Amino acid sequence: MGLSTRLAEERRARLAAERLLELKQAELFAANRKLDKHARALSSQIHETRAEITEIRSENQLVKSQLGLANEKIEMVEGQLWKALQTMRDGFAMFSADGMLELANPAFLAPFENLDSVGPGASYRHVLEMMVEEGIVDLQGEDPRAWQQQMLARWSDEVIEPVTMRLWTGQFIKVQDRRMPDGGIVSLSVDITELMRMWSAIEELPDGFVIYDADDRLFMCNEPYRALYSASAPAIVPGNSFEDILRYGLENGQYAAAVGREDDWLEERLTAHRRAQNELEQQLDDGRWLRIYERPLSDGGRVGLRIDITDIKQTQDELVEAKQRAEIASRAKSAFLANMSHEIRTPMNGVVGMADLLRDSTLTQEQKLYVDTIRSSGEALLVIINDILDYSKIEADKLHLKPEPFDLERAVHEVLLLLQPTAREKGLELLLDYDLFLPTQMVGDPGRVRQILTNLVGNAVKFTNDGHVLVRVTGAFGTDGAASIHMAVEDTGIGIAPDKIEHVFGEFNQAEDDRNRQFEGTGLGLAITRRLVEMMAGDIWVDSTPGVGSCFGLRIELGLPEGARAEALAAPPGIGHVMLVDGHALNAAIIAQQLERLQLRVTVCKTADEALDQMDEPPDLVITDQDLPHASGVELAWQLSRIQPGLPIILLTAEPGSVADSARADDIDMVLQKPTQRRALFAAIQAIATRDARPLQKAPALASFRHRAADEIVPVPPLLLQRGLELDVLLAEDNRTNQLVFRKMVQKIDRPLSLRFADNGLEAVEAFRKQTPDIIFMDISMPRMDGKEATREIRKLERDGVRVPIIAVTAHAMAGDREGILEAGLDDYLTKPLRKSELSGLLDRWWDRIYQPP
Repeated sequence: MGLSTRLAEERRARLAAERLLELKQAELFAANRKLDKHARALSSQIHETRAEITEIRSENQLVKSQLGLANEKIEMVEGQLWKALQTMRDGFAMFSADGMLELANPAFLAPFENLDSVGPGASYRHVLEMMVEEGIVDLQGEDPRAWQQQMLARWSDEVIEPVTMRLWTGQFIKVQDRRMPDGGIVSLSVDITELMRMWSAIEELPDGFVIYDADDRLFMCNEPYRALYSASAPAIVPGNSFEDILRYGLENGQYAAAVGREDDWLEERLTAHRRAQNELEQQLDDGRWLRIYERPLSDGGRVGLRIDITDIKQTQDELVEAKQRAEIASRAKSAFLANMSHEIRTPMNGVVGMADLLRDSTLTQEQKLYVDTIRSSGEALLVIINDILDYSKIEADKLHLKPEPFDLERAVHEVLLLLQPTAREKGLELLLDYDLFLPTQMVGDPGRVRQILTNLVGNAVKFTNDGHVLVRVTGAFGTDGAASIHMAVEDTGIGIAPDKIEHVFGEFNQAEDDRNRQFEGTGLGLAITRRLVEMMAGDIWVDSTPGVGSCFGLRIELGLPEGARAEALAAPPGIGHVMLVDGHALNAAIIAQQLERLQLRVTVCKTADEALDQMDEPPDLVITDQDLPHASGVELAWQLSRIQPGLPIILLTAEPGSVADSARADDIDMVLQKPTQRRALFAAIQAIATRDARPLQKAPALASFRHRAADEIVPVPPLLLQRGLELDVLLAEDNRTNQLVFRKMVQKIDRPLSLRFADNGLEAVEAFRKQTPDIIFMDISMPRMDGKEATREIRKLERDGVRVPIIAVTAHAMAGDREGILEAGLDDYLTKPLRKSELSGLLDRWWDRIYQPP
């Protein structure tokens, strides 16, 4: 073998060895990579395992910490629970299933003081024995062994009933036991001494007391309750339902009101019991009456009280009977007063009427004094009669308000005009201050409003010797279409002592002393006024200073007609400056305020000389009072007309008739009645501004103008046209004196008329058949046929013809008389005794309705 061969073989062997080495190196590298990857995975697992171990160790530490805290809390709660048990006023104990005491708080062990054998480890039987042997429990004569056996037997029941025991100390303990799931017993002893004392008090109540639970079952009741329902007593047992007890009572005739309607009565009684709100009255079978009070409890139960009201019911029956007797007596009194009113007013009609007529005849001064005394005495007697009758109406609740639309300002003015003659005799000024921004149209009872004002203003005039009486009227509006009207009547009279102010509103009272004993009256005026004000939902009060004066104030509620508002005023054309001459400062201030509302410039002068001094700048109009210091208004008008010819002058006076007789009346354009109505003053200024005013002697004063609605004028009856202007008047009156008074009065009235008489209702109907009169005056109380019946017969005869006005002339003045008379078909009303002024005014009013000149 050659060298080359060996070299080749060695080369081949070396190459094979190198390839094998490379192969092994590759395998080794792969094994290393695999080993490295495995090592890395194993390292990761180790790290994760270590992290898990660390987490588990942390959680283990946390659990140990929480367990420690829990144990601490458990120990704390156990300590607090034990402290709570130790501080409880009620006894608490735990017994094992075999009846051994395991736990007891001091309140439970307190009755066993100084008994070492009673404590944890003692048996329930031993506890009972110690209670008996040591006299801890007051058995009140019950056999000790029987009591112990009864107490032991309780524990064998599935539901252990509570038991109440009395201790030797007088305490009452209620023991409540409950069985635990392991067979042990939990016992709670509650001190119910106060509750038992309360129950003892309930037992002593004379009234029946009862409690029903939420299921409407009897929980407890006292002995008086059982005694009241003696027929139902066997069913009045705790646990029985209210309905079962009622049914038992019905079956045994317990309830007198249920006889014949048992089912309905039972339903009504159960409904009332469930509602437990209203008091009931119940009659039992023995005639006794009970008042039932029932109220719901917070747990759904009912508590009730039964009170025997038999004596009260008897008293009520007696009161009802007494009320009936009183009402009969009241009706008899009312009838008596109505008859007395008629019997008194009928002759008074002759007395006052004839005195009035005699006064207008030719008499000496002494005779006039006698006649005036007769008339004033008759008028005073009528005032007394009216007061008594009005009070009788109110007392009998027979007086009712009759609301209707009316003019409040005019109503006040009418009252002042009515009292003007009396005020003028005493030299008093009557003043009216009506709020300029207050509507005049109201809804109420105008007659009663006038009566209130007449009483107050009349009293003010009566108790005022000098100065003035002022009526102020203001008001406030509500949102319900009503107005709260405030009126004040102020005077400068004798005043009222402070301790007499409330006294004046009493019945038959006057604030009497040595100053006012001279004033007569019934003392009913203010009492009647207060009752009327209260009927109008108002109140009345008074402020007064003796020797200075008084102010009676009142508030009443009146309605407002739809669209009512204060009168819209505009400045009259051609008049910008007005001179007002009035020596009375208050009256001047009122009138000046009214003139300024017309946007006029007003110069106020107190005397005639002061007015004449102001004529350097002549006004457009002069308004002067008649009664000026050192001069009269007529004299001032004469002087002014000499200085400023054609200067318009309006005179204010309380006696317009006396001015017409003055020789210098030609210098006056218009005369207004005092107190002056605002509407009349404004109308006069407007008339002068438009030059519609005429001299006084050629036309009536503006104060005599009457405001008449257009719809009050009716067509002229044919008979009246045939006879001309003469009015055919028929008077139905059975009293000859009254016929004479009426004839003499109408003869004094400046109206052309013929007068016929009928002595009773039958004659009046017959006279109507023969000749239809223009107007009939009908007495109400007449023989054979009264005025109401006669009116009904006449209305039947009229059928579709012209309705003849029929005026009631009657002495009746009780409540309901006017309404009953008007309902009978009469048209108007005059009360006896007749007064010429009232009769004349009524004829004027109906004359305008019967005949309107072309």
